[in-house]
Amino acid sequence: MAFTPTNPYTAALTRMPELKFKNHSFPLRQYESVLDCLLRNAEPVPYACKAGMCQACLVKAIDCEATPESKKWVKPALQAKGYTLACQWVPEADVQVALPSVEEFSVAVRIRALKLLNDCVMQVLLDVCDPATMFAYRPGQYLSLINPQGLARSYSIANNCEVDGFIELHVARTLHGVFTQWLFTDAAVGTFLHMRGPTGDCYYHDAFEKDQPLLLAATGTGLAPLYGIVRDALAKGHTGAIALYHGGRSIAQLYYVAELKALARAHENFTYCPCTIEASGLPAALTGKLEQIVAQGLDAATLPQTLVFLCGAPDFVHDMRKRAYLKGARSANIFCDPFTERKVVSS
Repeated sequence: MAFTPTNPYTAALTRMPELKFKNHSFPLRQYESVLDCLLRNAEPVPYACKAGMCQACLVKAIDCEATPESKKWVKPALQAKGYTLACQWVPEADVQVALPSVEEFSVAVRIRALKLLNDCVMQVLLDVCDPATMFAYRPGQYLSLINPQGLARSYSIANNCEVDGFIELHVARTLHGVFTQWLFTDAAVGTFLHMRGPTGDCYYHDAFEKDQPLLLAATGTGLAPLYGIVRDALAKGHTGAIALYHGGRSIAQLYYVAELKALARAHENFTYCPCTIEASGLPAALTGKLEQIVAQGLDAATLPQTLVFLCGAPDFVHDMRKRAYLKGARSANIFCDPFTERKVVSS
């Protein structure tokens, strides 16, 4: 059999790039992101959404340059240090990455209080250890919380720290969430954590007109960002009609009912609509699927000017967004925050 020598040029074209991480080197598959490669090789790296929203998967590029696509959602100050999003970085050449130091760009916090708001939702209050290190944010945005074991998870912020003096998060008990299991079983008042942020566009923007109608709808702990947005809008003197719908299978899955009713009594332009699939017996509660209830209340005449905020289970968010858009809501006026139950690994 004749020997056919390998063409170095062809070999170079077909060779897949390698990813160096710690003391290991992994071949990258075609169109594979840095995050997917690390997870495929059982490396314990933090991640959550895999869509670039939560920024839990930040990594540092070592002696190489990340793609513009993977850096575009990262703050310029972090880009300057070489940080990028592992889930969005698809290398075309050999690269080396490292996990960021928690202390390098995170804020140290201490658990002030842990309180069950219902059987499956925990209110988490955090004190910032050094207020000078606190980042600016708007209620409704995300932050990434990192526990002492290096587990990272993203949560929406339910309040204004500058006003309240603490940070409020709402965390749902899940079957497979590693961070959630730690929070419900091992976390305690006084425990130190780190956080970084903020991310996300689901918040009350200063550019909004004060008389624009606001429509907010959420399932489960999707209420957290919307609760923060409503209070922020009212504090800033919003005069347009504000309607908040919160849905659950039963009344037991709702929370902050009394607080939201009190807020509605104090502000004539704010309406709170609790919704349950099962008949609840709760005065003023609506019965049925949340997306159907909200859709029935959509006003085609005012929807083009209405700002729509949708948070919670992905199926609800995607369905409700489509309904609102087809009824006349402008795409640019719809702000979404879908969440799923995810297993989050440690750093």
